[in-house]
Amino acid sequence: MEYYLLLNPWIGMILWTLIYISDYGMTIASARKYRTNSHFEFEGSFELTPQFEKDVDALYPISRRHLLMLLLTNGMLLIFWWLFSRIYFLHGYLFVLGILILVEVGVHIRHFRTFHLLYMVEIKGGLEGKISYRRWLMFSTSAMEFFLFFVLFLITSILTNSYFFFGGSISCLSLAINHHRKYRTLYKQPDSEPVVQA
Repeated sequence: MEYYLLLNPWIGMILWTLIYISDYGMTIASARKYRTNSHFEFEGSFELTPQFEKDVDALYPISRRHLLMLLLTNGMLLIFWWLFSRIYFLHGYLFVLGILILVEVGVHIRHFRTFHLLYMVEIKGGLEGKISYRRWLMFSTSAMEFFLFFVLFLITSILTNSYFFFGGSISCLSLAINHHRKYRTLYKQPDSEPVVQA
């Protein structure tokens, strides 16, 4: 797979475009399911990424912020491929591509799990009562999940000598640290805000 990703930047850019659009689509699909459920409540927004909170809360099928980020990241991939090809080190491009794509793999696994849970509860039940999540708990859980993805991708990169998986491990670790910091910040604050239905 990595061989084909090195041939030209368009393969990686197409792959990145598909998975990035899929991320937003799955987020909106899960958010719609969440709105119709009577068992889960999340403090604040359903979305954890601050720049997309308003668009997800409004259930916009198309986000201008998301499209802008897609254009910027694709431009970045094109520039990095050109730069690394000039210095004959295209494995550096694989590292950058892994940073983007493999963190999205982790995000998609969470999307599929969340959507499946909401779908099963909606169709077949199996859950009684109401569960309310504090925002700090959401960030703490996310931090742990992405730390586990970091470990998985790091081990894979070592076993396969892959810059692609090494890039993915670094991005997952970075996101895990970011969410852990948000958890620590929110947990120190008093629970004065009520849990709201997003």
